Amino acid sequence: MAPPEGSDTTTANTANNEIATLLETATTNLQIRSEVQTCLSSLLTDVELATTLSTALQSSVSTTQLRHKLTKTQLALDESRAVVEHETTRRIQLGDAFLVEWVKLSTYIQELERWRENNQVRIDEYDDMKRQLGVVTDRAKALELVNEEIMVSRQSGADGEKEKESADEEKGGEEGAVVGSGADGGGAT
Repeated sequence: MAPPEGSDTTTANTANNEIATLLETATTNLQIRSEVQTCLSSLLTDVELATTLSTALQSSVSTTQLRHKLTKTQLALDESRAVVEHETTRRIQLGDAFLVEWVKLSTYIQELERWRENNQVRIDEYDDMKRQLGVVTDRAKALELVNEEIMVSRQSGADGEKEKESADEEKGGEEGAVVGSGADGGGAT
């Protein structure tokens, strides 16, 4: 049996409608997938761009930090060079001053050596005179001591004679006068 003609059209319409709906759904799905794909591509591009920019930013920050460190290092190096240059200049000046003083001292020592050579006889004579003066000084001190002892003994002897004189005077007379004059005469001798 053959299907009725009208029913074929309806079935065909229904099938066409279903196909149209399926095509529409497929088109909508395709458009959604296309937009999702575009969004994902855009997102992927953004991530890649962010990564690239992040790397560039890190490089820029590192470069800035390295330039800052380089500047500090350059300043420290310049300061170090200035200190070394100053120290070198100071050492050169000290060396020059030392050399000048050394030359002066050498010249002075040579003059002293020449003077010593020229005056060695006088120096030796001076040393001998000094030694002789010491000997004479020692003798003079010894003589002073002896002289003092003599004076002390004379003093004590004179005191003893005065006592004799006064004793003789008490005995009286002429004998005491002779003894006193003899004692004075004997003391003078």
